[in-house]
Amino acid sequence: MGPAIAVAVPVFFILIAIEYAVGRKRGTSNYRLNDAVNSLSLGVLSQVVNLFTRLLRIGIYALAYTHFAIWHLSADQWWVWAAGIVAYDFCYYWNHRLGHESAVLWAAHVVHHQSQEYNLSTALRQTSSGVLLGWIFYLPMAVAGFPVEVFVVAAVTNLLYQYWIHTEQIGKLGWFDRWFASPSNHRVHHAVNDKYIDRNYSGIFMAWDHLFG
Repeated sequence: MGPAIAVAVPVFFILIAIEYAVGRKRGTSNYRLNDAVNSLSLGVLSQVVNLFTRLLRIGIYALAYTHFAIWHLSADQWWVWAAGIVAYDFCYYWNHRLGHESAVLWAAHVVHHQSQEYNLSTALRQTSSGVLLGWIFYLPMAVAGFPVEVFVVAAVTNLLYQYWIHTEQIGKLGWFDRWFASPSNHRVHHAVNDKYIDRNYSGIFMAWDHLFG
């Protein structure tokens, strides 16, 4: 995961600059220096911690895959990669949902919701302690037989996808909002209105939110 994130970092900052410029032009910029610096600092801390925990998480997954997989799916099949992305998002949904409903898991996830602004820098405000229990939610993928490389690529895809939805500069997207996580959907997830609290837990696909309320 690390190399992919390292490559993506310059793109992240370019998009932040574009978002800031668009917001300034529209008169709707919501960047504050202290808030953005806090988000970026927490993102850096999260990646430093990940350097030491990445092998542990992947190692646990590989161990479960080797010894407990019901069958071993082939990474040579395109549908395994597609199914892996869907399966990972399903697991992420429950990880994220329980991250809001369980006090223990919320203690790790709350840092992502502490920003007073909602912009692309907020996407980088990540927990450094989520690894302690987060890996448990993805073990069903190992038992189902998804190879380690499929799991890793699905995880990176899910993480990178969620970056662009942390913005107020993109409005509603019609039919897309119903089927996929989008800026409009995720804005209400970060809202504090009672009507919207505990909604929109999906990383990519909105199907899980529709199926499980």
